[in-house]
Amino acid sequence: MHARPLTRHPLRRFAAVGAVGAVLAGTAAMGSVSAATYDAPKASILQLTGTSTSVDLDPSTAAVLQQNGVSVAPVAPATVSTAGGTTTVSFPISEGYVSVYDQSQTPFVRGTFTHVGGVTFSAGGKSLTATDFVVNPGSSSLTATVGGNAVQLLDLDGSNVKITQDGDTTKLDGTVAKLSATAASALNSTFGVSLFKAGIPLGVVHVAARGVVATNVAPSAEIQQLGGSATSVDLDAATAGVLQQNGVALAPVAPATASSSGGTTTVSFPIDEGYVSVYPQSEQPYVRGTFSHVGGVTFSAGGKSLTATDFMVNPGSSSLTATVGGNAVPLLDLDGTNVKITQDGSTTRLDGTVAKLSSTAASALNETFGVSVFKQGIPIGVVHVAAIAGPPPAQVGNATAATTPSTTTPATAASAGTPTGAVAAGGGGTAGGAGSTSTLPVAGVALALLVAAGWSLWRHRGITAGAGR
Repeated sequence: MHARPLTRHPLRRFAAVGAVGAVLAGTAAMGSVSAATYDAPKASILQLTGTSTSVDLDPSTAAVLQQNGVSVAPVAPATVSTAGGTTTVSFPISEGYVSVYDQSQTPFVRGTFTHVGGVTFSAGGKSLTATDFVVNPGSSSLTATVGGNAVQLLDLDGSNVKITQDGDTTKLDGTVAKLSATAASALNSTFGVSLFKAGIPLGVVHVAARGVVATNVAPSAEIQQLGGSATSVDLDAATAGVLQQNGVALAPVAPATASSSGGTTTVSFPIDEGYVSVYPQSEQPYVRGTFSHVGGVTFSAGGKSLTATDFMVNPGSSSLTATVGGNAVPLLDLDGTNVKITQDGSTTRLDGTVAKLSSTAASALNETFGVSVFKQGIPIGVVHVAAIAGPPPAQVGNATAATTPSTTTPATAASAGTPTGAVAAGGGGTAGGAGSTSTLPVAGVALALLVAAGWSLWRHRGITAGAGR
């Protein structure tokens, strides 16, 4: 991402595209269609390749937690360091897409990016661990995986954020991370206290982002926050047969599910967060963004196993990245040559993409099980995506929402106010996505436009040969 003056493009209307969308999606799904316009971003990163998001822990909040016997520790490969009396926790960025607009736009930083590692809160012999953070700057939120489920952990206030360029690394400094209502309730319920309050400042956020740079043209449509529902894979029968013959079992990790019908086994992974934008088909790739999932899959054989969770799909690089052993691994290559797009009410469906094993995943599986059965390009199955515009539910997965906080063990609450105008890291959107819809058409219209634009996920590779790999 390189800082450059904003080049204004003529505002592009897509009423005609909307009309095509009405034909494809059905006029009932379109509702009242009004023309919308988009500017080109100042800069875009098609695929983030690092480096990290760090949080300087708020000293007053840290002191209150310590006084109440609550410790906070990183989950590898996240790290912790202390300098000048400030404790900093850093989380490596594993994948993502980010575009930066002129600051007159709302929000002016858009996209989603995910991390490996996490943080554990512990007290009184109990603990709560949050991992695989997904930041959506447009909705001012940070979602994490807690107990296998997606939970909005933090609200992000970027009122005083500063964006600078350091070589090929873009830095965003000054965003304040504040505990969300959902996370406060979950923590209080876990530890039986009333210590945690929505709006408690956890610390100041610093993002260092680097990756494959995209062209900066105006998008035709965008969904700033996906709200579900799932990506499913019909397992390839021939590959499943070979795995079975070699004693390799494949099982879902909750809240992912598996079902069988007509001899076909399907594994489904709930979508918890994401951002997608569509560009003119002359631009490559013309579908950009990332969307993440909870749950995963475990390969087992001979008393050994390898588990991949928290899948992140990047349509611009035709790849699916997963967390394996705490690290980000490119698990699948995605071939959408024969993808078909349909509209089902508020849900956009993409069917026919073929998922193939990546070279990195093949090597990891062979090494784990001491075999040579896994090869790059093995077809894992046919992919079906059902996408719904956000905001996402408060929690995605099988667990019930956090219960009312217990007050049997009173504790002094850290002093903090509810975030005011919770501006995104990078600015503009209000927490929970309230501000992110002001520049968008109705969600159904935007989804229909994605269909009209030919949302051929994964059909086109990176801007240059091998980009994003």
